[in-house]
Amino acid sequence: MTPTVSVIIPAYNGKGHLEANLPSLLEATRGRGGVEVIVVDDGSADGTPEFLAARFPQITLVTLGTNRGFAGACNAGVGAARGEIVYLLNSDVRVLPGFLDPVLRGFTDPTVFAVGSRELPSQGEGTFTVAVPFFRFGLFGHRYLETAGIPAHPIPVLFVSAGHAGFSREKFLSLGGFDDLYRPFYWEDIDLCYRAWRRRWRVILEPESGVRHAGQGTIGRFYARGTIQGVYWKNRFLFAWKNLRDAAFMAEHLACLPLLLAGLPVLRGWAVLKGFAWALGQLREALRKRRQETGGVTISDRQILELFSDYP
Repeated sequence: MTPTVSVIIPAYNGKGHLEANLPSLLEATRGRGGVEVIVVDDGSADGTPEFLAARFPQITLVTLGTNRGFAGACNAGVGAARGEIVYLLNSDVRVLPGFLDPVLRGFTDPTVFAVGSRELPSQGEGTFTVAVPFFRFGLFGHRYLETAGIPAHPIPVLFVSAGHAGFSREKFLSLGGFDDLYRPFYWEDIDLCYRAWRRRWRVILEPESGVRHAGQGTIGRFYARGTIQGVYWKNRFLFAWKNLRDAAFMAEHLACLPLLLAGLPVLRGWAVLKGFAWALGQLREALRKRRQETGGVTISDRQILELFSDYP
């Protein structure tokens, strides 16, 4: 039986994006039962709730009194959803016709936690890229690998983008949803999928489901470039402090930390040091959440990396 689906769009001052992209979503889901569309207004000041009520009365609106950030808005939407599958969609992403069925097909496997859609450029078909994880100089990271062609079947990935992916609502809630440790954005989807892999729940990318990044990124409209880079590095450090369980990995992280702080600013800019300082401000919170994450862990950091060792 086809599961019921809730498409959840977090929106902060995103009236223009919603006006441009909601019609394609409503057209793509028209005529099929068991689909609800939820927009979570994350404390907007641009009249988004009033606009949606007048222009798109068929959607369900969840209004947050204050801005909770990306993780908080998504978690609120999942909490209000009725679907067995929740599909998270950024307001500046436009779905393509037929995007939903391939995603739902992935959940016929009960071990699947998340199914991501393929992101295409605003024009053309682009290439098929996969985020391949690595652990180097004491930090987790990933590089994007372009495949020789479009795969014929879904492929396992470390994480899917929370801007265009479906999740098992039951599993999402059992993991506690996105962790607001990573506020205001970045790494929350990597963290969530990493925790799912720890429970041997699979995360896959579905090449037959397509979306286009249809507008200017929301983050870039509200944050300076230096701040965005600082947040990225803050959350990359926090990910390591919260999630590393392998003793050798942690020893490498601590040994490399002075070298990273000395060398990375030269290579990547001073935002690295800004991010590290911000991460230190959240260290106690990260350690507390690390202690809370002990339940349900069945495979190690090293085993998770080995899942993707076949990628070149």
